[in-house]
Amino acid sequence: MSSPPGDESSTTVAFDVLSSPVRRQLVSALLERAESTDSRTDVESTSIDELTTDVASAHHGHPIVTDDQWSQTRVSLVHAHLPRLEERGLLACEPGGDGITVALEDHPLLEIGWVRTLLADPTGGSIREEGVLNRTLDSLRPPRGRTTCAALAKRRDAVPVVDLAAMVAATEADADTRLVDVSETDCRAVATTLAHRHLPALANAGVLEYDRDDETAAIDPAAPQWRADWLLDSPLGSVAKQLRPALDESGDRSAGGGVGRRTNGVPPSVGETECRTIDGAVNVVAHSQEIVDDADEELFVMAPDDDVFQPGCLERWRAAAERGVDIYVGSHSPRLRDTVRATVPDATVCKPQFDWINVPVENIHHGRVVFADRQRAMVVTIDESRGDRRVTAITGTGEENALVRLVREHVGPRLDRLHGGGEQTSLLPM
Repeated sequence: MSSPPGDESSTTVAFDVLSSPVRRQLVSALLERAESTDSRTDVESTSIDELTTDVASAHHGHPIVTDDQWSQTRVSLVHAHLPRLEERGLLACEPGGDGITVALEDHPLLEIGWVRTLLADPTGGSIREEGVLNRTLDSLRPPRGRTTCAALAKRRDAVPVVDLAAMVAATEADADTRLVDVSETDCRAVATTLAHRHLPALANAGVLEYDRDDETAAIDPAAPQWRADWLLDSPLGSVAKQLRPALDESGDRSAGGGVGRRTNGVPPSVGETECRTIDGAVNVVAHSQEIVDDADEELFVMAPDDDVFQPGCLERWRAAAERGVDIYVGSHSPRLRDTVRATVPDATVCKPQFDWINVPVENIHHGRVVFADRQRAMVVTIDESRGDRRVTAITGTGEENALVRLVREHVGPRLDRLHGGGEQTSLLPM
């Protein structure tokens, strides 16, 4: 008997089915054929040769495939993917006059909204590489992988694996189980599977960071997966929304680029003229990505050195440039400037003539400035005076906000002197 669409086992089956691009393409091809008629029950079985052509063309991104590509696809379908989907009850395979024929079954999994959304748009509007999507779906297939993400999303900061194991074990037990009720034996067993299976897989997918030496893990709210449309509609949607403070309960961006926003889960103070502080590198990066994603016309970023540069930023900057935002990036790091020029060719890249924000305190320096549409600003400071590394930021929204006015006065006139994008070979008065 098939599982109902909303329960945990059906979610596991969905991730299992969807984790392979070939299976996604196979199910999509069958759905497209089924939906071309008035009723799925009226659809005749499709020959394996026809399906092979459809899947091979989709997999290789070209309507015409080589004989070798076609043959390899057919072998994988017959010996791996068709048996797996038939075992799951999604389709039926029957011998025919010309070989195997395949037909979709009336499986409840195919009626789940987020599954259909993923099949229609696997990238979800944010995931650029198919390999990232495959690893994400595979790492979220085990229920414990999903529970791990949900537990880390509540903390945001780095969590020791032993503490994470207790959180996961308590969740897996029942709703009434407290952390103190988890036995040391159970905790140790969960910690072992986390360290050797789930955390490496989730880290490889890019949804969290796992430090084997320190034995800690932290969710990565800047990972593009958390912004995928299909994931927001999935059982992990509540986790994704915790990591997206720019979204309201309905998933729509707040109007005006600032009203109703939350920082670290706390509503903004009354009045847009007030500034807010953000603590912790993870929260600072998340808010920086939020500002970048909200930019409509212009984005200025100062990233002085490689040490504060997050690889995920490049993807956000490139996406902003593609939607027509003017991108300006200033950095003293030659490597960072070259990387930005290669990855975001439409950006204006420069080496600042001076540090226009100077923090004359030993072991304290500003790590980044983010300024969008001359309406939103964030200044980051990194304090290493006590031997550790504390990242904090101050942020503001609105034309009358004190921080926005300060940044606008310093940066605005200099941006006005720049025309168009591309590489800047001379020093600019930043």
